[in-house]
Amino acid sequence: MKFLVVGDPMLSSETLGQAVRDTFGSDAQIHGVDWKPANDEEFWYLRSQVEKFGPDAGKPPVELTRAIQDADVVITHHTPLNGVLIRRSKASYIGVCRAGVENIDVAAAKEKGIQVMRTMGRNAEAVSDFTVALMLAELRNLTRGHAALKQGEWRKKYPNSGFMGDMKGKTVGLVGFGYIGKLVAKKLSSFAMRLIAYDPFVKEELLQEYHVEKVSLEELCRQSDFISIHARLSQETAGLIGKAEFALMKPTAYLINTARAGLVDEQALVAALQTGQIGGAGLDVFWTEPIAENHPLLTMDNVTITPHLAGATNDTFRMTPYLLLEELKKVVVHSENSAWFVK
Repeated sequence: MKFLVVGDPMLSSETLGQAVRDTFGSDAQIHGVDWKPANDEEFWYLRSQVEKFGPDAGKPPVELTRAIQDADVVITHHTPLNGVLIRRSKASYIGVCRAGVENIDVAAAKEKGIQVMRTMGRNAEAVSDFTVALMLAELRNLTRGHAALKQGEWRKKYPNSGFMGDMKGKTVGLVGFGYIGKLVAKKLSSFAMRLIAYDPFVKEELLQEYHVEKVSLEELCRQSDFISIHARLSQETAGLIGKAEFALMKPTAYLINTARAGLVDEQALVAALQTGQIGGAGLDVFWTEPIAENHPLLTMDNVTITPHLAGATNDTFRMTPYLLLEELKKVVVHSENSAWFVK
């Protein structure tokens, strides 16, 4: 079996190749190619464009044109595989070391009979940890207090000083209840918080297992002290949280987004924060990455922002290719179907 491993600045072909050898044995034939944008800024920009507009928005390495023709299996991370490349391939499988497949032309793969496999839940622990951290940081002004001390100011007053409280007793509304939403619910249970969720695709019985109440999106916005987003971005969910939803929220509510920026209407969020329509926000994702130097969020005192760090831990990167390859091995060796395949 011939493997083509396509690395990038976050997960190299060498790392992917070692995972293939560890999983399929030292006899596996491996060819490595790395996607190497000119610098980190270009990589993050192209990655953001691919997330929004698909694989045609990226610039895959020229070497892929030839390398993809010989592989039985293609393993990649963020590198865009457009229709031109995929139509040259004779592979049976394309494996993506991420839960999303925005960097793959799935339609072209289906035309060729290539099965596309993603890595479900691969960074769920990391993102759920970070979500809880953003809630605490925004509620308790951790980053604002830190920044003030670094500037020599012993700061005691903040935009939320009038309503800053404890986690205990607060209501958290989870928008989406997949791998990450479940872990957030589990981790927040120790804070003695009330948990509610909006997810039209999840059965109420599952939510009850996690002591979570199922509600409409409107009720979630009305009742929540924290609105934490964990949905997938699609045509149907783009702008899911917009002007109408912000109008329903408490003036003391915090919006937490570690999922995708496109799930939230950018202008509506900025306006809600500027006018005090909501209490604050903790954001790890942005509509254009890196965030523009003149973006209004950078000057706001009721926002905690981080540069898309939630899923980026060494543990996540180390484990991800093994999760994918072990699942692929089950399919190849035992001819089992997998929920990880893109339908």
